[in-house]
Amino acid sequence: MSRRLAVVAAASLLAACGTSADEAGSSAAEQVAPAETDEAPVAATTSAPTTTSTTSSTAPATSSTTAPSTSTTTTVPFAHPPLVPTSEETGFATVVAPILLDHCASCHNPGGPGSTHWYLSTARDVVEVTPYIIEQVVSGQMPPWPASDLGVPYAKSLGLTDDELDAVLGWLEAGSALDVAEDTPMFAAELAALEDPLVVAPVEPYGGESGRYDDYRCLVYQPDLDEGAWLTGYQFVADQTEVVHHALGYLVPAREWEDALARDARDEGSGWECFGGTGLDDTFVVGWAPGQLPGRYPAGSGLRLEPGDFFVVQVHYHYDTRPGPDASWLELQLDHGSTKLEPVTISQYLTPAEIPCGPGEVGPLCDRTAAMARAVGEFGIVPADLINLQCRVSPADFADMTDGTAWSSCDLPVMATGEIISVLGHMHALGATYRMTLNPDTAEELVLLDIPDWDYDWQYNYEPAQSIVLERGDVLRFECSWERSRRDPDLEPAYVLWSFGSDDEMCFSTVVTRPTP
Repeated sequence: MSRRLAVVAAASLLAACGTSADEAGSSAAEQVAPAETDEAPVAATTSAPTTTSTTSSTAPATSSTTAPSTSTTTTVPFAHPPLVPTSEETGFATVVAPILLDHCASCHNPGGPGSTHWYLSTARDVVEVTPYIIEQVVSGQMPPWPASDLGVPYAKSLGLTDDELDAVLGWLEAGSALDVAEDTPMFAAELAALEDPLVVAPVEPYGGESGRYDDYRCLVYQPDLDEGAWLTGYQFVADQTEVVHHALGYLVPAREWEDALARDARDEGSGWECFGGTGLDDTFVVGWAPGQLPGRYPAGSGLRLEPGDFFVVQVHYHYDTRPGPDASWLELQLDHGSTKLEPVTISQYLTPAEIPCGPGEVGPLCDRTAAMARAVGEFGIVPADLINLQCRVSPADFADMTDGTAWSSCDLPVMATGEIISVLGHMHALGATYRMTLNPDTAEELVLLDIPDWDYDWQYNYEPAQSIVLERGDVLRFECSWERSRRDPDLEPAYVLWSFGSDDEMCFSTVVTRPTP
């Protein structure tokens, strides 16, 4: 197999590469791009272009990019208007309430992802949980915002500035006195929940019939649209949260429906086993991991759905336990208007993950060949070597990383031009740091996302606050590092590589763009 074909094969198997027609760098890439029509412009996610990337595995992610001379802030608030005090001012209405509404209420609203712990619907709710708020914000646990100030500013950031933190703590420690009525509504300007979404359940819940510990399952979701519409917002909602590890959702055209049903029929239980993509002609739409909030495209942008189109979601189940059947669902925010919106493009990028056994770790699976053989036996195909080939590295480049820390870096050409809507990074439990940089080592270098302390439980789509446009010839650098100390000590010592198990690792990134005038 040629080097280029190997890279394309890796991307196809993972359904983890995307490019728009203008960025297809070769005739081969252009041939696999879905045809575009005036009636239904859909963002194409296709095979990866030939890469001229270089990879450095000689320095961890935290040292390859120089920090800007002045710190930026990742906090660009929702700009919720202050409330009007109805009694002697205590700072709650004009200072504290807007901060809580901007940074807490979008999740801690009734039905929101944080509502199981506390929900904010009235001013009284704030006073009743004062000790909890103090504990959580002082510890830095809440509000969760892993991105550092090294990256660009983000819109709708949940992170607090030092001044905001001081203001909230000062009010709480002074007695939490309200200057508005206790029943004053306290809802965020923009809630985490989508507006009047179409809720789509799987054709049939999945009960774990395969018996696998790490089970990758393609489930079918049919929205039954009678007419075309634009997808403007989306959310995957996990049902059996204790076993749903992560999910990738794809839009599939109506012509693939019979093929999907045939695949479903051939495999016991709902859906079919799928370790890479769906096996269908599809367009990547949504990635979900714990902590992910609903996604919304900017006004005037969307993904076109036609009657009969459906979704296939690849759900990774990690069966530490065996709960009842899983019926995780999709929530779709649709625009049924006749106005043509700008189509979005979702591009995916893969970076090597090679993590040798660390100090004191000994065992047969510390041999990479043995670890690879086990992974292949479990999943049939493992993309680690093909990703290494794409990034021009080999296991030998990582062989000396035996002190418990490993890192990887890969420079790749942008797959789609246009204005960035959002960026995302994904790793598993060993992840330590993550960084995405535009045009590294140049005068135009821009850190798009920096996460200095990776937390699997909080994986967001980060939306830049300012317009950033990707152009032909731009390069993106992806850097990940891992720490063996984060691995479950009860697991058998093993070389960890890029594979599909929850105890394996990944360095996976997405960039969502829309056309520019």
